[in-house]
Amino acid sequence: MSNGSLSRVLSGVFAGAAALLLLAPEAAAAPDSPYSCSGVYLSSDGAAEVQSCIYAENGVPRAFGGLRIKNDSINRDNCTMVVTVIDKDAYASGASDEVVATSGEFPCLDGKYPSPPLTVDAALAKPDHRYVSFTEITKDGQGIARIYSPELILP
Repeated sequence: MSNGSLSRVLSGVFAGAAALLLLAPEAAAAPDSPYSCSGVYLSSDGAAEVQSCIYAENGVPRAFGGLRIKNDSINRDNCTMVVTVIDKDAYASGASDEVVATSGEFPCLDGKYPSPPLTVDAALAKPDHRYVSFTEITKDGQGIARIYSPELILP
């Protein structure tokens, strides 16, 4: 193989790798953002991009999910979204349930929901406990995504 051919092959490889990097999930929240977010992930059927975010405000966890619909196979009639916050240390501290807040189902729409963000009741927010949120998308009664946020440890 000549140097010219090798150069063309390598430039094609690097161009292909650059395209893959553009499709990779985005980083968590920006360094100056109060939110700690998962990357953006594709649903199992490829119909949506989903994200889950958590943050602390006034000593309690708050959470929201992000949804970007990619095609018309998802609509408000066949798709629901739920955001849930769990306390990963709940059972160790004697609690009977790790779920400390849930948004309930709402129709899928592009954007970040719920709005305002889901807020954990102050009585359930414990210092030094690890919290995560997850955003779950259901289409035609079948789960197509459950994306977890990074952990949040309350001070």
